[in-house]
Amino acid sequence: MKEYRKDSYRGVLSNANYRKSLIASLINRFGDSIDAIASSWIVYELTGSASWSAIIFAINHLPGILVTPLAGPWVERHEKKKIMVVTDLIRALCVGVIATGLLLGFLSAPLIAVLNLVISTAEAFRLPAGAAITPRLVEREQYGHATSLSQSLSSVTELIGTGAAGAIIAALGSSGAIYIDMVTFVASALIISTMRIPGEEHMEVAAFSAKEYFADLKGGLRYCLSGRILMTYALVALFLNGVLVPLNSLQTPMIDELFGGGPVFLSVLGVSVTVSMLAGSVIYPMLSRHFNGKIAMVGSASGIAVFYLGIVALRPLYASYYASMAILAGLCFLLGLIVALGNMYIGVEMMKLIDPDYMARANSILGALCSAIVPVTAFAVSAAVKGVSVAGIFLASGIVSVFFALYLSVNPALKRTKEDAEGASEHMAEAS
Repeated sequence: MKEYRKDSYRGVLSNANYRKSLIASLINRFGDSIDAIASSWIVYELTGSASWSAIIFAINHLPGILVTPLAGPWVERHEKKKIMVVTDLIRALCVGVIATGLLLGFLSAPLIAVLNLVISTAEAFRLPAGAAITPRLVEREQYGHATSLSQSLSSVTELIGTGAAGAIIAALGSSGAIYIDMVTFVASALIISTMRIPGEEHMEVAAFSAKEYFADLKGGLRYCLSGRILMTYALVALFLNGVLVPLNSLQTPMIDELFGGGPVFLSVLGVSVTVSMLAGSVIYPMLSRHFNGKIAMVGSASGIAVFYLGIVALRPLYASYYASMAILAGLCFLLGLIVALGNMYIGVEMMKLIDPDYMARANSILGALCSAIVPVTAFAVSAAVKGVSVAGIFLASGIVSVFFALYLSVNPALKRTKEDAEGASEHMAEAS
């Protein structure tokens, strides 16, 4: 059998277990991208109410914030493969009930809300399990290529699924589209069941102990708090999640108030960001050899500042239809590229930094923290927009990004070498 360099895409793909994990993830992503469009239509068709859409949106996010950090310690002591298989099957069952209910006429908004709560709770267990197996499947020098491959192919799959959703719904109806999502969960569970995860073949699962559970939870919190580098990365991830909320929540008002455009401009925005994030994921392994933590983090914050301030400052040029479209496309491409590179850097470095025995706990705690900032910021934006223009909110977001970039430029945690990072990882494990 031909051997490839380990730190290459071919080297990563030569790992059969990683290939299975990747394929299962892509199948899931394809189904979810179809389901996302079909579900939004279903809820609105059933209720005719935007409030129900908001309620179900909130329900989908609550378990990620409230359950995920509590699930991490439990996941740590159990077989991750079994957790992923069982949660995929639970999600398949719930999605199947939604599709059948729509087909037979017994589906209602409250039932969708309950089933979505079950699905999101299952995901709160699956996500830390999935995060914990990746470092066990690939070697340390392969983290960058493995993460890049997963992110880029996921973006492509999501684009394909989103593009195909309309045709699928037209051909099979909303229930048929939801059934496809159910099939993808079952297929994912079957693929994952055939994987071999190092360290779990002969894992003994002890009976649940509240004392041990809370000791693990406390240990996970102490582990996260003991690493200055880890907390700095988490702070940057928190910033990225929060600072992009104004753009995500005010896209349509921005296009209307600043550009005077319509749906075409929204398409330009979406395509530019998606394509640039895909490009960033692909080129990350090549660029990562040439920048350190400070360059990556300061660059991400500075790029976001350029986007927000540029959108407002270039407003006099928007009188020209094509010039305004070109400016929007250029700024959005810049934004997607630097966000993709920043997220990739944080994800890979945290995977290297966190001990595999703490991966599920640390990932669940930090993931919940980063998720919590989104509804908080969205509420603040919704309150601010009543008295402040979109341009004013974007200007404030740009100024915040500038100050955050300045803070990162003098942050001593980012002035480190590879040896410092390895020492920090050992210190974190000892402190826990």
